[in-house]
Amino acid sequence: MFMGNKFNLRIMYSSEAGRMLFVSIILFIIFFAIIGYAFSYDLLLGRTLFGAFVAHSLGGRAAGIGLCIAFDINIYVTILYNMFLEVLIVCFSFSLFLFSFNNQYFRFGFLQKAIKNSERNARKYEEVISKYGWLGIFIFVMVPLPVTGPVVGSFIAYFLCFSLKRNFISVFSGTFIAIVLWSIFFKFLSEHITNIQGVFAVIAIVVGVYFLKHIRNWFSKNGFDG
Repeated sequence: MFMGNKFNLRIMYSSEAGRMLFVSIILFIIFFAIIGYAFSYDLLLGRTLFGAFVAHSLGGRAAGIGLCIAFDINIYVTILYNMFLEVLIVCFSFSLFLFSFNNQYFRFGFLQKAIKNSERNARKYEEVISKYGWLGIFIFVMVPLPVTGPVVGSFIAYFLCFSLKRNFISVFSGTFIAIVLWSIFFKFLSEHITNIQGVFAVIAIVVGVYFLKHIRNWFSKNGFDG
């Protein structure tokens, strides 16, 4: 929905939020091209890559990486693809955050609730991470906990007045290391545990049930206050 400001494409593009949104649109076009090609080449591959995107969006990088490894996607392809997904998700979320934070152009409905809740989480960690600067963001993003992903990390870096370049370098470097470590971990499991697809299915169900409340709260009005 448009906000009070009159929508102007040129003015929108001149803002940092607008440029980030346009980058996100380009990344989404690339994503759909990849998925379209994968489905035309191999139906199972297409389903796996699309499923990894869904799992990645709802369950984090570990879920997306685990799904790729479970269905025998090459580890290097797994790393590159999941890194691409992280960049896409962060750029899109960060553009929405900037629009929401600056009250520009749009109201995002339930997405705005998610952005606000992410912002609230970022504020909680801002003071602690500010003591360590770039390294603090790097470690925060790399640690595999539910609220320490790159999206929240990019918000924290914004509150700490990082430039966009410094923000994304710290966020994506920590993300890349985490993706590599998760990929190696799941590859190790796949080589040492039989029926690995069944194992990952059980893990996914357990994790999904455990974090169901967090996912619901992420899009609720009160967020994580309770």
